[in-house]
Amino acid sequence: MSAVTSTSTAVRSAAWIRGLRINSFAAVVALLIEYGLGVWVNLYGHLPASDHGANLTVGFGRAVSAGPVGLSIHALLGLLLVVSAVAALLRAVLVRRAPLIAAAVAGLLAIVVAGLSGASFVGTASNGASMSMATAAGVAVGAYAVILLISGDAQDQRARP
Repeated sequence: MSAVTSTSTAVRSAAWIRGLRINSFAAVVALLIEYGLGVWVNLYGHLPASDHGANLTVGFGRAVSAGPVGLSIHALLGLLLVVSAVAALLRAVLVRRAPLIAAAVAGLLAIVVAGLSGASFVGTASNGASMSMATAAGVAVGAYAVILLISGDAQDQRARP
């Protein structure tokens, strides 16, 4: 490999790592906002009786279209988090570091679990679904914090001659 190709690859890799770090930081911020909205919905939001027993699709649709404003924002931000998690996973794959990929997979799975638990909560209003949502959000925050921690090492290593 020529020096130009090697430099080009290093620059591209550094850009992917930077994108992954930005994506991960944004996910942590969004997850913290999502967590606060979830607490608000759980404590103060009133879910319509017609939502009880709703399945995933119906629960999400009703949460967005007919739920209290806090619940609607919570559901839409959750959908945005799924998109962000997929983007983080794609960026981690481009960086080609197994620990980053594993953390991104953990973050995506945790966000999906939180979303499924949220849809269950809309249908059942159960404490278990609420606890599962909160725990999954915490796991996702941890996964993206790990990415921020270990991707800094990768960026530092690539910057060295």
